[in-house]
Amino acid sequence: MKSYKEIKTIFVIILILTIVFGYNDNKPSFILKDWLLNFIYVFILVSLTILFNSMGYKLTAKYLGAEAEIKIWNSHKFSEKFKLTKVSKYILTPVLSILITLFSNGKIFFSAVSTFDIKNYSLYGRKFPKLSYFNLGLIAVGGLFFNFILMILFKILMLREGVLINAWFIIWNLLPISELPGAKIFFASRVMYLFSLIFFIVNILLVQNLSILTALIISFFFSILAAVVYFYLVEYLKS
Repeated sequence: MKSYKEIKTIFVIILILTIVFGYNDNKPSFILKDWLLNFIYVFILVSLTILFNSMGYKLTAKYLGAEAEIKIWNSHKFSEKFKLTKVSKYILTPVLSILITLFSNGKIFFSAVSTFDIKNYSLYGRKFPKLSYFNLGLIAVGGLFFNFILMILFKILMLREGVLINAWFIIWNLLPISELPGAKIFFASRVMYLFSLIFFIVNILLVQNLSILTALIISFFFSILAAVVYFYLVEYLKS
């Protein structure tokens, strides 16, 4: 039953993101046949995106001796913390993605609609006796890194739409708010968050015009540099 529930959750996430990325087919005029074909194409690309993302979470969690369960993002805790109205509890959810899509006519791809929880956690027989915030951050990075790998594969196959979907998915999920993966990374380690943020974003910017290897080298260099400088100036000196 738990697996069936998670499968339904993943399907809903895929459907929401298909609407986000497939609502506007960028054609000068609306032709139902063309729109449906584009919608199906986007559905396939989004399905691969979410499946890779889920696999990244689950494999990283399994390595750490835990089990990750995919869930739809909501921000109830975020709303209660900042004393927002009850209405915002429903708006600051995947409903927000749909609203942004409708009001922007499919020009803005707000793709932060999913996250994960840790289930079936046991202290016994584990490689890591205690699952820390740092471990949660590693799981979040693992999921987004799988999307990065898929983005590179789409780039090699020259599937522009696939690159676009994974790029926006990574960017929005790096937001350090509520229960999003970006928040899990941010609260796990500021250094890890800064490294991940720069590594992913610089790669996304450079891979459009440079070779994959060149983009990887440049992004890795700037990520390491920023992480080391931040650690030394902010965490090491203050401590």
